[in-house]
Amino acid sequence: MYLKNEKEHHQWFRSKSFVWSLIACYVTLIYSTLYIMRPILNFLKMTLKGYLNLSVVAMFLIILSLILAHIISNRERYGVSQYLWFLFICCLYGLVIYILELPEEQVHFIEYGILSALIYLALTHDINNRSIYFLSSLIVFIFGTIDEAIQWLLPNRVFDIRDLVMNGTAGILVQLLIAMVISKRKSVLVDNIENA
Repeated sequence: MYLKNEKEHHQWFRSKSFVWSLIACYVTLIYSTLYIMRPILNFLKMTLKGYLNLSVVAMFLIILSLILAHIISNRERYGVSQYLWFLFICCLYGLVIYILELPEEQVHFIEYGILSALIYLALTHDINNRSIYFLSSLIVFIFGTIDEAIQWLLPNRVFDIRDLVMNGTAGILVQLLIAMVISKRKSVLVDNIENA
């Protein structure tokens, strides 16, 4: 009985309507905090001094650790190539975070990476081919464009093409991670089922 309820809960959590609702809330949170984010980050910069960037790096490492823990907990379903892809993509993502010196840009980069994963999860209900990665990246880019348009309208923010590129890059890197690491697990599972 407990196992059945847990399975139903998991299915509800992954349901199409739940994931799209989560995306709507997440994007609303990003957009609604654009005006106040700069004063908050300025306050944190003064309070934490040089530790704000370190906090962003810690947040990035925590997210990577969670993904790696998932992969390791399912290690029989992953090969060496998935671990190498994981390492390569994480290095690229980390390099971009390092290049982005401003903490708000670093946070934005991580935010749009998370958004990319959520959009992929939502689209899996309707798309079951490789176009899902392109479409997920495109939707992230559209949300990023709206983000920049809102910033253009705000008195304390500016429209920046560089930020637009960074938002899109975050989306693409996460889709690459899903394509080359996470979804490779599915093909291994299908092979195991077919061979059984």
